[in-house]
Amino acid sequence: MERTPPGAETASRLLAAVASVGFAIEDDDDRRMEKSVLTFTALFTAMVVTPWAVFYYALGRPVAAAIPTVYVAFTVIGLLILRRTRSDRWLRSSQLTMFLVLPPLAHIALGGFVQSSAVILFSLAAPVGALSFTRVGRPWVVFAVFTVAVAAMVPLEPILQAAVPALDPAVVTVFFAVNIASISTIMYVAMASYVRSRDRLAAALAEERDRSDRLLRNVLPDAIADRLAAGERPIADRYDRVGVLFADIVEFTSLSESVTADDLVHDLNGLLREFDALAARLGVTKVKTIGDAYLAISGGPSGAVDLAALADLALGLRGIAAAHAIGGRSGIRLRIGIDVGPVVAGVIGDSRFLWDVYGATVNTASRMQSSAPVGAVQVTDRVVAGLGDAFAVTERGIVELKGLGGVHTSFLEARLANA
Repeated sequence: MERTPPGAETASRLLAAVASVGFAIEDDDDRRMEKSVLTFTALFTAMVVTPWAVFYYALGRPVAAAIPTVYVAFTVIGLLILRRTRSDRWLRSSQLTMFLVLPPLAHIALGGFVQSSAVILFSLAAPVGALSFTRVGRPWVVFAVFTVAVAAMVPLEPILQAAVPALDPAVVTVFFAVNIASISTIMYVAMASYVRSRDRLAAALAEERDRSDRLLRNVLPDAIADRLAAGERPIADRYDRVGVLFADIVEFTSLSESVTADDLVHDLNGLLREFDALAARLGVTKVKTIGDAYLAISGGPSGAVDLAALADLALGLRGIAAAHAIGGRSGIRLRIGIDVGPVVAGVIGDSRFLWDVYGATVNTASRMQSSAPVGAVQVTDRVVAGLGDAFAVTERGIVELKGLGGVHTSFLEARLANA
């Protein structure tokens, strides 16, 4: 595994510390990005212009030297205010103002474009900052002010050249090169900081989007989650043939009163996780759990109904439950009911999405479950016809079901060995 060099790791920690100097707890990712870019740009610019103050004092230009000195002093004050208050308002406004005002003043103090080695180009940091960290409503206005300031200096050039003693041409040439390099470096650092912060924000947003997508797919079938994520509203479908399974734990209410809440939730979660894993392996869609009840379907958004898979799920659930314990009570027993037929399905709710199924088939499957003997898988004649000869089925006969009257039912016993 490749290791990060110690120097690079130290530099990374230092950059992170500088970037976060003004972060507040309530800041969102956008605000943190703006503060990072602002902090890096201000600090780096102060480091770049500090030598200029020394040079100008050494050349006997105290007025010109005072301008970068003012910038450094106000930047230090602004950073201290940012660190103390976590508010970047003063630093933002002071940086924008100084970027616009101080370079033209240095331009005048040094005697124009040539004598100042185009120092006015430092003002270009103002429109760049307006785009990246100052929250200016109309950044183009700042750029327009910069352009007007440059244009205003053109007719003053002869006056300034005459009023200010000329520097040695070699010094002017060197300062031209240094100014170009300094301005370019400041722009690069500002943009690099912006891009780095933007990339971190994009990565955080992508991670959050993936997490939200995973959560969505935990409660909705994949096909429905895709439609919901694409903005489809409302989502409502009618399916002509869907297999519906209900499973319920026998005597769960009394069981839940005899164990602690932690044990109940822990053991029930372990049981339902195994139910989910089996359903996923068989290609059956879990719809929801309601307390201890489990609702799953085959068909609908997942494609054609597979009653054999639904029957295998029912038998598998019964076996999983028998091998499980809740609160120390082993041999959990289920009642299971299955029916097949048309259903309506759709997403309801705005803040907590729920995809559910409705209709007579769902009601019949629920009645199959509630009227089944303990440990039995009760199915309708439609299910028996759909399963064919692959499963052992025992006829029960006519059962009176609430709201449905007399319904002929059978018990699903096992999958046949030769099926």
